[in-house]
Amino acid sequence: MKSLLVAATLVVSTLASGCSTSGWISAAGEAMQARDAYDRQARDERLKRANAAAARVHDN
Repeated sequence: MKSLLVAATLVVSTLASGCSTSGWISAAGEAMQARDAYDRQARDERLKRANAAAARVHDN
């Protein structure tokens, strides 16, 4: 019953928004790319901080 309600809500929201399937797919793709870019940037920042900390420990 719950899955039917979720599916119906999704269909109604899709029809009400006026977006086509390709529009939803495009939006989902852009959201995934943005998430990947954020994850990559966060990982790079963690690596920079770890390398800086290691360099400080090594110098002492």
